[in-house]
Amino acid sequence: MDSTQILKALERERTLLEGFICLSQEQLLLLEDENIDAVDSLLEKRADLMMELTAIEATLGTWIAQIRTDRAITPQMVREFRDVNDEIVCMANHIMEIDDQTHARLDMIRERATRKQENWHRSGQPLHLCLSPWESPRRSRG
Repeated sequence: MDSTQILKALERERTLLEGFICLSQEQLLLLEDENIDAVDSLLEKRADLMMELTAIEATLGTWIAQIRTDRAITPQMVREFRDVNDEIVCMANHIMEIDDQTHARLDMIRERATRKQENWHRSGQPLHLCLSPWESPRRSRG
């Protein structure tokens, strides 16, 4: 087993997680502005990163099982692997914290939308539709 391959895979995983963190933070900012359409495109980018991360994890899992019995792997190499892996774990935890904030923000948006809809239903007022963006509901009636 080539230890440089393992280290390169771990570093690639770390790089992907850095991108994932940036997308997660951007997603949270977009939710603060309630820009749901832009959030959707970020979710697609996150899904692509997640697919690559999953593939790397599967490969690393196989390699790590192999190096446990490989006498050519020195304690120094193992320390390097652990150091990078520790960074990866910290990054993954940070992503989870951001995602928790994102879910809380989404819950607030949903609750507000539900309250508005409930208030509209209780009011019994008709929904005014405009014929064009520059017409008010009063002008479009007659």
